[in-house]
Amino acid sequence: MRYLKSLFIMFALIFFSYANAQAFFSKDDIGSTTAQFLKLGIGAKSAGMGNAVTSRYNGTDAVYWNPANLNYAEKKELSFSHTIWFEDVNYEWLAFVLPTSEYGVFGLGMQYVSYGNIDKIDNQQISDGSISPLDMALYLSYANSNGNLDFGLNLKYIYSKIEQSASAIALDLGAKYNLTDKIAVGAALTNFGTEMKFDKETESLPLLFKIGASYFVINDWLVSLDLNFPNDNEVYVNFGTQYNIEIAENLNFDLRAGYEGRNKDIPGFNWINLGFGLEYLDYVFDYAFVPYGDIGMTHRFSFSIKFGKTVEKNNTVSPTETTPSVEVQTETKEPEKSAEKTDTPKQTTQTRQQPEITETSKPAEKTAAQKQQVAPQTEKKETVEKAEKTNTTQQQTKKVNTQTQAGKK
Repeated sequence: MRYLKSLFIMFALIFFSYANAQAFFSKDDIGSTTAQFLKLGIGAKSAGMGNAVTSRYNGTDAVYWNPANLNYAEKKELSFSHTIWFEDVNYEWLAFVLPTSEYGVFGLGMQYVSYGNIDKIDNQQISDGSISPLDMALYLSYANSNGNLDFGLNLKYIYSKIEQSASAIALDLGAKYNLTDKIAVGAALTNFGTEMKFDKETESLPLLFKIGASYFVINDWLVSLDLNFPNDNEVYVNFGTQYNIEIAENLNFDLRAGYEGRNKDIPGFNWINLGFGLEYLDYVFDYAFVPYGDIGMTHRFSFSIKFGKTVEKNNTVSPTETTPSVEVQTETKEPEKSAEKTDTPKQTTQTRQQPEITETSKPAEKTAAQKQQVAPQTEKKETVEKAEKTNTTQQQTKKVNTQTQAGKK
């Protein structure tokens, strides 16, 4: 009941923020920013949940969505995502995550969009060769934690080329807080950086602030909700859910569904995303179906592999590791402290006992010497006594003989 109450309050705050934000964010700002490819989203797992993943770890996709969630990576992980987009557009994502036990988690990511060859047409409707536009963003990520609070950041290099090229530097900031084992909240600010200049025109990046919450209804069933505040459009909501099925030992199957509010105005079927995932040991395959109404359907595929040893990080494992060591230290320190406390008394005791030992040892030595001196005197005395006894015996014998002789006479 306590979990449900916390969840209700959290979702109520999100919807309250949504209602009040409508006055500040509107469609009138559409087209006011550049580098629109940064909005495309990455990863089949995230897409299958309607991209409502701000408050939950979703593998290396966290590099893009919320770097704070990288703190839950336990092994090195490499992932690749491919999206079949419209026409000849190819959309790729490549990421690598490196967790450490003491220094947090590091990540790398590359977002790449290729638009194929496009014919150049001048004002006279005459072909003038072709161009090959592309967009690219490189991510350098870092994440760490302090108790239940996780935080992370990205340093990004953004590059776009049409006929001329432009670049920018941006930051992503993310945070996540675990209210309970089942409830988490997250927030992220993305694309906060410099402007991009094409020829003489300068444009801003598509800044986005988002907050989200997630809740495990049961151990295998997750629901999540994100509220998005873009600087070039109205506020929109993302919703997603995932259900895990254990098929066999070390083999899991995930079913996903989601809704992405940004696409709600596109005519046609676009109200739901669908996806699934298959995980065996350290190998994960994900697929997502994302419709864009009358524009067309897109399909996303992701594959990731984890390798290396499990990293026992200080933020999650250290309490269990340090408890025994602390106990050992206290055990070793207690005798040391007691020794320190008894050092002075022991020294005083020893100094007090030393004279006693000296006094007792000296009389013992004197007694031995006296015994050595007395021994010959005792022997002389015994000899004298024996001599006196012998003389007395001889005198008595003589007396008896004299009396005998007198009797005979």
